[in-house]
Amino acid sequence: MQKMKKSSLAVQSNRLIEASYTLTVIEQKIILAMVSMIHPDDAEFCRYEMNLKNLTDFLNINIKYAYHEIDNITRSLRKRELHILEEHGWINTGWVSSCRYDSKKGTVSFRFDPELKPYLLRLKSEFTKYRLSLIVQFKSIYSIRIYQLLKQYKGIGYREFKIDNLKEILGIKQEYREFKRFRSRVLNQAKKEFEKKDESGKFQCDLTFEMEKIREGRKIARLKFIIVEQEYHEIQVFIPYVSKKKQTGSQGESVGTPPKGVKDRLIYYGISPKQADGFIREIGEDDIQDVLTYYADMLKAGKVKNTQGAYLAALLRKGVVGKSSYEKDKEAAEALRKKQLELAKQQRELARQRAEEERKLKNLALEERFNSLPKEDQESLLAEFEDSLERFLLKYFYKDGIHSVVIRGNFFEFLGKKFN
Repeated sequence: MQKMKKSSLAVQSNRLIEASYTLTVIEQKIILAMVSMIHPDDAEFCRYEMNLKNLTDFLNINIKYAYHEIDNITRSLRKRELHILEEHGWINTGWVSSCRYDSKKGTVSFRFDPELKPYLLRLKSEFTKYRLSLIVQFKSIYSIRIYQLLKQYKGIGYREFKIDNLKEILGIKQEYREFKRFRSRVLNQAKKEFEKKDESGKFQCDLTFEMEKIREGRKIARLKFIIVEQEYHEIQVFIPYVSKKKQTGSQGESVGTPPKGVKDRLIYYGISPKQADGFIREIGEDDIQDVLTYYADMLKAGKVKNTQGAYLAALLRKGVVGKSSYEKDKEAAEALRKKQLELAKQQRELARQRAEEERKLKNLALEERFNSLPKEDQESLLAEFEDSLERFLLKYFYKDGIHSVVIRGNFFEFLGKKFN
């Protein structure tokens, strides 16, 4: 079994982290082991092969029942679905496209569903990194999910959810309808695992949270998680990784390194031998070589939708004989993409700045109105505000009053309700 290095990271799109799905802890650990083996430059998913003995150790399964248990786990994992919200809609897909057992080698291999490529491969923006050694120690699947959701907002310092939305993300349907049970079995359990300490007395997780309940009338409608960083000691974790291999699958992914000969390469990429001979006669090997170079680059970048040969045949039929024309197309497309990304980034920043400015102006007006009140009215409002605070927030209020960083936002929200 390969030891997980302390630097081992999992990188996921934020949309995938916020997706709605249900997995067992064992299934989630398998997915995490697979995610940790993805290289930043990978353009295609590989087949992730794991030694059965090591996998059972990793999942804490009795080796006597290894085959039966792994068979059940893989069958269940193949059926698991997730619901991902996209920019213009949503997608329902599975986690893995196949699970394979090799009795001769004593290994089990897994492949991600190709639909997950935009959420796991070559991520350039809107993604979250976290250390696998921290997350695989949790015994509750909800602890794993809540950690991912809070890690995503660690730089902001807090995250707010509508309770119904949080339950949907966590895959909670009918169970834990009562908030008391939800808090006890899900939220408090996660907090307990985040604050677990090792034998030296150090935390084993890099963050925990304080929670504020936000009511709408008498009902608790939203939860505000105040993310608290904590000094931790990273434990060593072992993962059952053996190798990752490229293979030909239903999606037409290439196997290993393409052959060198032009005709062999054409056939390798899905062109029939008869078609290959025709293209060589009509276009010539030198110009075909240029097209193949361009096609290989597009394939690595994940920009080829039909990898069965149809797209390559279309390129060859265009009869474009110079690599420069392809390079110009590539450069123009890349320049446009970068321009669009930069414009979107600028728009997001402007929107954030406007929202922040509006918030500051609104808070300033509320503060001025509060300060203009008679002393008796101010003290009455402060007493009422104190009564509205959750117990864990009172220590911040008693220490720094309304000037506490933790309290200040709550105070302005309180004034907004009182003055409007």
